Amino acid sequence: MRIKGRKGGFKVGTIFRPETGEVVSFEKLLDDLRKVRIAYIGEMHASRAHHLIQLKVLKALSDKRNNLLVGMEMFEASYQSVLDQWSAGLLDETSFLKAVDWEKTWKFDFSLYRPILEFIRKRSLKLVGLNVPASIVEKVAREGLDSLSKEERSKVARKIFLSNERHRAYVKEAFKNHRSGDIKNFDFFYQAQCVWDESMAEAIADAIDNNPMVVLAGNGHIAYRFGIPDRVLRRTNTSFRTIMPVPVGTEVKPDIADYVWVTPLQVPRRSIVGIRLKCIKQKEGILIEKVVEGKPAALAGIKCGDVLLAIDGRTVSTLIDIHRAMTGGKKRQDHIFKIKRDGRIMEFTIHIEKNAGRNNDG
Repeated sequence: MRIKGRKGGFKVGTIFRPETGEVVSFEKLLDDLRKVRIAYIGEMHASRAHHLIQLKVLKALSDKRNNLLVGMEMFEASYQSVLDQWSAGLLDETSFLKAVDWEKTWKFDFSLYRPILEFIRKRSLKLVGLNVPASIVEKVAREGLDSLSKEERSKVARKIFLSNERHRAYVKEAFKNHRSGDIKNFDFFYQAQCVWDESMAEAIADAIDNNPMVVLAGNGHIAYRFGIPDRVLRRTNTSFRTIMPVPVGTEVKPDIADYVWVTPLQVPRRSIVGIRLKCIKQKEGILIEKVVEGKPAALAGIKCGDVLLAIDGRTVSTLIDIHRAMTGGKKRQDHIFKIKRDGRIMEFTIHIEKNAGRNNDG
């Protein structure tokens, strides 16, 4: 099923059930969410539109649920005391960001999350940190679960389920795009993903008690329910729904989520990279029809008329592909552009200054 643009199909702002194609109103969505204990709302981390959806649902659900919990992937569970202080209004923003080490542990532009966190503080909602230290996940990806020390092992889920073949296949697709440097073993990479998902699921299960909860996490953690939702279900047998914000033009499968919310297509601001692009019908790649002098692309040697084939090993043929490639690695400042020029295949390193792209999706 494809989410189409303005000329037909599901338009921006539409909420629908991918299993049936049924379009639902926001009120009908809320009626259903109020019947379950957990509402998982996904995101593409750098998409402001996705965070606005999360805030809209959070506000509506909290109106009639004073005991609502908010679980967020963006914070490590070890910072729970700091999160409690934030909810209680005991920390200003600067102190809060320093205490949770935002620039090191999450890195995305805080302005994307500020409205959500300000609302949580305004309503004094319980904020629950779900994540584990990235260093542990990265170590598992490099060396495997058995490489963890006793102390490191104590910081992740007690039980880690590794036998979901559909999940393995899903993660394997991601592995093709992430494999680099010292991460070459897929079994270790899969173990790392499961450590990540299971630990967040355990944090939810430990916190929820008899309370309703909204969980905010990346789309990859809730897609097809086998990342976090099913792992929480095994622990608590708690009812839930998944809502996935998805950019218009994206192909979705019937079982990807309970609800899909169609959002505008947000691509990296080309003023940062310094190129203007044009999709090529029935041909591979994307035509670069303008290069801005003095911008990263020009400085790297990209020229007008080049055809962009891939970014960081990910093939691109649509603007959605570029969005995914440029936002797929939150730590990257250098991106490898694979270019076709006069029949030759070439690679260029595009360097984007850290502060240049902080307020956009690229």
